[in-house]
Amino acid sequence: MNFTETSRSIEPHSECIVFLYLRDANGIPVPNKKIKIYAGPPPTGEPPYFVDDDPNNPNRRTDATGKFQFSVSGGPPSNRLDFFCRVMGANGQPESAPIQFPFPAGETHWVIVTLAADAAPAPSPAPTPSSSPAPTPDLDLDPRLAQLVGVVVNKASVSQGQNYWKLISAKYQDPDESGGNVNIVCFVQDERGNPLPGARVTLRTSAGDTATQVTDGQGHCDHPMGAGSNFDPGRGEHGPLTVFVEGMPSDNVTGMGLPLRRHVQYILVWRRAVAQAPAPAPAPTPPETTPPETPPRTTPPPQTGNVRGRIANATAGARLVLRATGRALDALVASDGTYSFTNVPVGTYTLELAGVGAINSSLTVAANQTVTFDYPVAQPAPTKKLFKHYLLFGPGTQPGTLTNLILALDYIVHYAPIVGFSVDEAANAERVTIVGGVSAVNTQDEQRLRDGGSKVARLQAADSYALETLFQQLLASGSPYPS
Repeated sequence: MNFTETSRSIEPHSECIVFLYLRDANGIPVPNKKIKIYAGPPPTGEPPYFVDDDPNNPNRRTDATGKFQFSVSGGPPSNRLDFFCRVMGANGQPESAPIQFPFPAGETHWVIVTLAADAAPAPSPAPTPSSSPAPTPDLDLDPRLAQLVGVVVNKASVSQGQNYWKLISAKYQDPDESGGNVNIVCFVQDERGNPLPGARVTLRTSAGDTATQVTDGQGHCDHPMGAGSNFDPGRGEHGPLTVFVEGMPSDNVTGMGLPLRRHVQYILVWRRAVAQAPAPAPAPTPPETTPPETPPRTTPPPQTGNVRGRIANATAGARLVLRATGRALDALVASDGTYSFTNVPVGTYTLELAGVGAINSSLTVAANQTVTFDYPVAQPAPTKKLFKHYLLFGPGTQPGTLTNLILALDYIVHYAPIVGFSVDEAANAERVTIVGGVSAVNTQDEQRLRDGGSKVARLQAADSYALETLFQQLLASGSPYPS
């Protein structure tokens, strides 16, 4: 897949921010795509003086809406800054040319760029005006919607030639893919596949209550799902939420919600389309005289059982995994400590609790039986940190943060720590070096990092010259860690 720039805009704001949106050839958002961001001289940014493409950093990937965002500075930069983004494939190879985001000295604005995947070349198409509608793609339906959660797509009732909202994509994100979010993410396009702002997308509950959101400039809006949308697919239950687009007949998606309180997301895309005449039915074929066939052998349904129990003193939402060779099932602990797995294929499993590990390594599930297993929670074992060293700056909007970052560039290039502005992200590092005083990172957050098992040091000085001297001393010492 290769991405090329399709649109660019600049909006005046009080800070400098990079916004990058990814779309596939049909205009559908591309989530969870790795983005490499770096800064350097134009026109290509080479050689860079700042690079951040850490594959373990979730903030360096597109979100469920296909958006990547990076804060450059909280105020006007004193010198011109040129940042560049490249879309990266799973094999580590770039899937786009360097996309430049210029920020002139003394100015603050947002640079907003949209990239689209190149479509497969068509054989000698006849030229059409740019205003002509694009061919409406068939529905790209994630099979997990029906298989795992029983979601149903209902087609709009329309006549030939009538305008309607056609659903062209419906995707499901399980707890590992949703990033902890619980939204029905909606996109609306015009007949050419362009984002359509101002469209009204309505959510209706099984009780008849409704809520309407209006799409933004990217044709996007979210409907958050609350605890009241919980349901159990294993018992034949369906989610209580239905979503459709207002103003014309619309395909709707029904049966959505939070299965067993799991954090999942649904990503839906509609396009304005014109109903086509149904394809003519094929002429009937005269029946052939054949000897009666032996009925095919039917495979009996797999035998299943259930697992239930209580985890004493567990936090609501704690994740449980029931694991066997080639199979892993997950559930969340309820607020009263109970949990359940339904329709579990027979066999022997290991039950794992997040933060603890295996709590039962030989849990046997028999056909049509319910196994009950209760567990008193042990103290969680300390988790391994993701990063070796994190250089933590104050908020990007705070005066002085950009200056501190520039003063640290030689140190960053030499020692290559993870660089960022988030205390929560820094908590994943074995060692954290805070740059600045308590106005940058307060003492409560510093103690929170220590309580989480990180070794914390702070670099602060009376002025920029003194801070630069501290960085030079660390370079000369051969160790990145302040004493």
